[in-house]
Amino acid sequence: MAVISDGAEHGGRLLRVLGTSFGIAVGTGAMIGAGIMRAPSSMAALVPNGYVLIGLLLFGAAVITLGCNIVAEMATAMPRDGGGYVYARRAFGDVAGLAVGWTMWMSIVAGVAALCVTFADFLGALLPMTPADEILVAAAMQGLLFAYNYAGIREGRFATQITSALKAIALLAFVIAAFLFAPHVAPVTHPMAATTVPLGFAGIIAAYQLIDGAYAGWDVPIAFTGENEDPSRAIPRSLFGGVAATAVLYLAVMAVMLATLGAKDLAATPSPFSLIAGVIWGPSSHVIVAGIAMLVVLSCAHSNLIGAPRVIYALTEDRLLPAGLGRVNRGGTPHIALAMTSLASLVLTLTGSFDLVFGLIATVNAANAILVYAAFFVLRRKEPDLPRPYRAFGYPWLPAIPLIVAAGSFVLYVEARPVGALYALALWAMCVPLAMLARRTQAPASDPAPVRD
Repeated sequence: MAVISDGAEHGGRLLRVLGTSFGIAVGTGAMIGAGIMRAPSSMAALVPNGYVLIGLLLFGAAVITLGCNIVAEMATAMPRDGGGYVYARRAFGDVAGLAVGWTMWMSIVAGVAALCVTFADFLGALLPMTPADEILVAAAMQGLLFAYNYAGIREGRFATQITSALKAIALLAFVIAAFLFAPHVAPVTHPMAATTVPLGFAGIIAAYQLIDGAYAGWDVPIAFTGENEDPSRAIPRSLFGGVAATAVLYLAVMAVMLATLGAKDLAATPSPFSLIAGVIWGPSSHVIVAGIAMLVVLSCAHSNLIGAPRVIYALTEDRLLPAGLGRVNRGGTPHIALAMTSLASLVLTLTGSFDLVFGLIATVNAANAILVYAAFFVLRRKEPDLPRPYRAFGYPWLPAIPLIVAAGSFVLYVEARPVGALYALALWAMCVPLAMLARRTQAPASDPAPVRD
């Protein structure tokens, strides 16, 4: 396996300096966002039964774990940067691969923009700011993240591990304090309570969609496979470890909210995290809540931003985007791709045009998951002799489960938002001329020796 780069001509190469600790940190960092502080209320409004809510969280973790089982095999068999794009292209060709890579990148761009805006919102709870001020704060945060990660992968690794660890510690501290000092909290009645529905299939499906979104980002560690010192061992551990750590935190937060509020009152409380924190810490709780929220959001934004350029890099490596976008600086960062990601995210932040993009994300992510999971079965058949340091357990029945779930989710998303599906198809169609243009303007890629440091 070679760590691909554009060579010394452009000043640097990707570096193999990452391991399991980074993989777990970037996975948990990408998954755990500000939603953990508010989503339990929305879930309880859809499913007003604590046991079912816990069961859905466990089911979601189980499905994602089976997804890890699939991508761990492909990542260790094809140890390149780029994530699911690499496997879809190998199985189905350039157009399918580009469709997966392009839409993966766009969903990350939208997510980073939204996270930066959310960071500014939480800061606005502490400092008086106008809407224009909040937009400037969000833009400044994106600029700082770009500047820091431009320095190199070592700096990015350090920030990922520190922010993810601090986030986990803060959430665990909240859980422990809530169990000790907030045995029961009187809810604040809110009109949201009127939307609570009896337990039913539709509510369970809607709640599961929220849970599925809460685990989004679990596969970010495979975006860095080519920069891992020992991908055969570290990538499976990173995937399974990241999902396990995230699931434990999600279950702990949900359990403490159910224990202190109960399912019915949780559904009636729009900000359960703030309410419980107020009982624990009193008048200063808003400062603590805002601080924890900003830390959670910062960690999530950073973990997503650092992974996105690796997708663009992989596309340039395979001549599906112009070569210049894949340049790597001396710190091991695909800096042009990083700038492209930051700029696109900044434009979304300044325009506030999130609705259309977020309307597409659920649909295209489900479609991408179908292609990536299907690639696993296609490659097993097409390339049976491909070395597979990690082999998915339970083949073919267990790997079929996440594929079936992804297909079912896609059908539900299209049924709920058919216009979004049409926009998604148009977005994928854009990939064809992009691939043709890149192929005509780019020379064949080289394969230099890996760089170890």
